[in-house]
Amino acid sequence: MSRFVGHGREEVTTADELTPVDDHLAAILAQLPEPDPIDLRLADALGLVIGDDIVSDVEVPSFPNSAMDGYAVHASDLADARLHEPVTLPVTGEIAAGADHLPEVAPGTCVRIMTGAPMPPGADAVAAVETTSTTPEGVAFHRPSEPGTHVRGPGEDLRPGQPLVTAGRRLSPADVGLLAVAGVTRVTCIPQPRVVVLSTGDELVPAADTPGPGQIRDANGPMLAALVRATGAVPFSAGIIRDDRKALMYAFDTNLGHADLIICTGGASAGTRDLIPDVIGSLGTVETAKVAMKPGMPQIRGRIAGCPVIGLPGNPVSAFVSFEVFARPAIRRLQGRRDVKRPTVQARLAEPISAPPGKRGYTRVRMSREGGGWVATPTGHQGSHVITSIALADGLALVPEHVTEVPAGDTVNVSLLVE
Repeated sequence: MSRFVGHGREEVTTADELTPVDDHLAAILAQLPEPDPIDLRLADALGLVIGDDIVSDVEVPSFPNSAMDGYAVHASDLADARLHEPVTLPVTGEIAAGADHLPEVAPGTCVRIMTGAPMPPGADAVAAVETTSTTPEGVAFHRPSEPGTHVRGPGEDLRPGQPLVTAGRRLSPADVGLLAVAGVTRVTCIPQPRVVVLSTGDELVPAADTPGPGQIRDANGPMLAALVRATGAVPFSAGIIRDDRKALMYAFDTNLGHADLIICTGGASAGTRDLIPDVIGSLGTVETAKVAMKPGMPQIRGRIAGCPVIGLPGNPVSAFVSFEVFARPAIRRLQGRRDVKRPTVQARLAEPISAPPGKRGYTRVRMSREGGGWVATPTGHQGSHVITSIALADGLALVPEHVTEVPAGDTVNVSLLVE
């Protein structure tokens, strides 16, 4: 059935037809499946969310060792050492890091030792080399030492049973080092979601082609795939799909096997060739919504064989903003992350901005620092087809639904587009 229906009214959309942004996002997140953890090599898990608590079963360090390059000594031998009245001891050996043969340090003697080297029997302190001087009789010590000085004790860093990483934490480079030193080589974590991107429209041609009459190069497919990758998921491009029911059904069906999420763009409005809702509905379940936002009002959400589908508008700016508002949080939820939304800051407007009544506005802005605070400057023409407005932006200034005009100098919340 065609969705190209006139209503004989003054307004394109009435207030009672609009779905709040937060309600549409909540509905998308509610339809997502719980991600299943998998076992991965530690080296492959960076940035992923850990599925289980990990505790240490080892002691680190496992042996007392030197924290400095210097000399292993009996601290009592240096009790009388002073800057201008040093104590001199003979050197009876040397210990490097990794040494397995340790000479015993007898009272009244010392052993040269390197950082990380195991403490030899008899010694209870390390005197840093910088506090010594060389003499014909051995080494002169110019300051006293206490037992334990510059000695790393066993278990000082880790003890058996000590928590290392808790479930729900994203693995950082420092976490990788911590787990490695504890001997952990594999971890249970949430894998990168696989996201299929479909661009639809008879007017689209690949970027490498020269557009013919009435045609344009496809920006949405490459842009959305890049956004997916930047979010930490794995994009699969299904290419450009024509406005043909059979072609669309085939594209959805053949990509289900390697998709944790499908993002399609175009075919979401009221035109006679906007077939996406009917195609998704014939294969699974679908909901369409006129979301109270600008840009990006026409939105689609659905499921096909358990795989969630998010349908975004075809205009590039609308697709970009809609991805930020709806698709990015969905991907992050599939990653097991709790921080599904971008961070926001407050900024002073350099120029006035506006939004339609009853809709949340997303104005593309360039951020700068001035007088210790943020300043947001709109990136020129804000039409939903003007790709330069997003290419120049590093933030989205939010105009609340109950506000239509925000004058220059007022403060707004800005969703940052940079990490």
